[in-house]
Parts: sequence; structure tokens; C-alpha cells
Amino acid sequence: MSASSSSSSSVPLPASTAPPDEGAQGPLSPAKEIPVFEFTKRKRWADLLVTELNDAVILVLSSMCQVWYCGNAVTELLGWRDDELVDGDLVDLMNVDDRVSFRTSFAESVRSKTEMLVYARLQCKNEFYVASDYRSAPREVLFEIRGRPHFLPETDDFQCYFAMAQPYPSRNTAMLNTFLELKMENERLQQRVAQLRAQSQALDNAGDSFFSSAESFAPADGSRAGFDLGAAGLGVDGDDDGPRKKAKRLAAEQHVCVTCGRTDSPEWRKGPLGPKTLCNACGLRWAKKARKTGDAEGEGEAGPGGSSSIIF
Repeated sequence: MSASSSSSSSVPLPASTAPPDEGAQGPLSPAKEIPVFEFTKRKRWADLLVTELNDAVILVLSSMCQVWYCGNAVTELLGWRDDELVDGDLVDLMNVDDRVSFRTSFAESVRSKTEMLVYARLQCKNEFYVASDYRSAPREVLFEIRGRPHFLPETDDFQCYFAMAQPYPSRNTAMLNTFLELKMENERLQQRVAQLRAQSQALDNAGDSFFSSAESFAPADGSRAGFDLGAAGLGVDGDDDGPRKKAKRLAAEQHVCVTCGRTDSPEWRKGPLGPKTLCNACGLRWAKKARKTGDAEGEGEAGPGGSSSIIF
């Protein structure tokens, strides 16, 4: 038993059943960790956050609404520079009707140490509009102002008031409102254009009926019939019946020159096939040729004395 067992153990295993060589492949490398970028790891990230914020104005106020700090976004939103508002009263920048409500809400927020939410209209610096009484007034933008007072935790003394003012509605909402207003204005203008076209067509139809009635009442010989239509400028003659009627008649007539085939000519002339069968150039040539032919026939029929005889 021992010999057989020793012989069987010495038999080599086939290549398919041999265990894999771990040393050939090497140990599995661990998955690389993707670094997570954090904004707060940047140097002076708080200053960057405040200076790069352009959709809202950061304000630091005193207990009397005096501006201690103002963000750079006020230049883009209102046109003022930050140094023009520092050490000034924020209430002076508001509409007269909004000042009392803002001061009341501000004082209540400082007294109760709660958050404040008010809406006030702030004046732009370089933009003006004409009021109803034709006087110029600065343009105003409605702002949503949120703020909270800051107190020292040990002594409970008031330090400052942090506030943030942003346009209300937001810029995206304002763009949407502007788009809707322009859409409504476009629709109103299209309706107005359709109304004016209908009125123009009605006036044209009325003018045509008026001219046709004038022609029906006019006598055949163009003489006076009760009143002088020619003197009134109504055009009773067949050749002078108003520019609108003449233009329509010319547009309805279509002529083709029998010689050159033209369809447009400033004037159509008489030809061998009748009136208005030749264009202006061909008609002149034909008339000149016909005149020469008539002169030659007249000279042939004349007597020897150079004068033609008339026989009655």
C-alpha cells in the first residue's frame, strides 16, 4: 500500500489540471481612488465665493441700515460701484414708498433676532425713464432682500447685519416674462396688420363700385348729365376713367408682337394685322416703311408736270 501510494503521488499532473502560477501574473493591483475636488480646499475660497457671486448683492449693514460692505455684483445689477454705496444709507437707494416698510421689518428683525424677508425697489444709476408727467426718473428694479442679525454669543451684543439682495423675479424668470410679452405683442401686431388689410380691401372694393356707378350714369357722348363728372375729377370719358381703372385695364390686357414676339413694351403700335399688334420698335419701323412705300406710290401716280390730278 505504501509503494502504490508513493508511485501514484509521483505521477505528474497534466497541464490542464495544474494550479495557476500566481508568481507569473503578480498580485492584483488595488483600484485607484479618484480624487474628489473640494472647493473649500482652494486658497481664500471664501473671498472667491463672495467676489464671483454676480446674481446677488452681499451686504453688511449696521444697526441704522448704514452700508459697511457691498458686493461687486451691484455694479452689474444696478450700475453703482461698491465704494459709492459704502458708508451710505441703504434706504436712500430705495423707492420712497418702500422705505418705511423696510425700516420696520429691519428693526423687527434686529429686535427679535429673526430672519428678515422684504421686497424693495432699488434705483439704477445710469438708466432713466420718462414718467407719466413727462419728467425723468431713475429706473428701478424690484429686489428680494433676505437678512439676519449677528450677535456675539457671550455678551449678546449686536455686531452687524448680513443681508443678500437679488432681483425678483430671477433673471431666468425675467427672460421668460420678456419672451411672453414679446410673443403677445407680436400676436397683437399680426391681428392689427390683418385688420388693416381688410380695411384696405374694403376701400378698394368701394372705389371700384363708385367708378363703375359713375360710368353707368355717364351719357354715351360724354356730355353733361345733371352735373359735370369730368370737372369733379370722376373721369366720365372712356380714355380717362381714373388711374386705378386704367392700371387694372392695362394689367388685364396682354399683347404679343407679331414680328419679334415681345410681350412687354412701353407702347403697342398699329401693324399690318391691326392695332396693337406690334411693339414700339417694330411699329415705328413698319410705319416708316409704310410711309416710304406710300410716297413711292404717290410719285408713280403723279403726272409729268409733277402734280397729281384729281378726277371727280
